[in-house]
Amino acid sequence: MFTVRRANHSDRETIVRLLRQAGLSADGTDAHLENFLIVEDPVSRRELGTVGLEIYGDRGLLRSFVMESDAWNAKTGMELIAVVLTYARKTGLKEVYLMAGITASIFEHFGFEPVDWEELPEEIRHSAHKREVEPGEGVPMVCRNPAVRSPAEG
Repeated sequence: MFTVRRANHSDRETIVRLLRQAGLSADGTDAHLENFLIVEDPVSRRELGTVGLEIYGDRGLLRSFVMESDAWNAKTGMELIAVVLTYARKTGLKEVYLMAGITASIFEHFGFEPVDWEELPEEIRHSAHKREVEPGEGVPMVCRNPAVRSPAEG
C-alpha cells in the first residue's frame, strides 16, 4: 500500500536521488517539478518512488517512472500508471506520450499505442527527457484522451 501526492519544491532532492538510484538523468526535472508525483509509504512517510509529467499545452510526456526495488511489484506499477493517468486527465491533457522500453505491452492495457518517432509532436521531440532516448532504444507511445481504466478493460 502506498500514497501518492504532488511534489513540491522541497521534494527536489528526493526526486533527484530516486532518479539517480535508477540510473536516470534528472535533466529537465526542475522545469516540471510541479508535475511530479511522489509515492510514499503511508506509515513511515518514506519516499518510495516518483513519476513525472512534462506538460506542453494539452500534451504531456510521462517520464521518470521509478520505484525503489523493495517497494516495486506488478500491482504497484499498474496502480501508479492509473494514478498518473488520472492526474493527466484532471490536468486537461488530451494526449500523453511515453518512451517505453521492454514494458511496452503493459502500457497498451491503459490505452497507449505505439507511434512512429516522426509522429511525435515537436515539443515532445525537443524535451530534455526524450533527448535521452534515441530511436531504436525505446518505443514511443501515446494515450489519447487519457481516462482511468483498469488493465482488464484494455
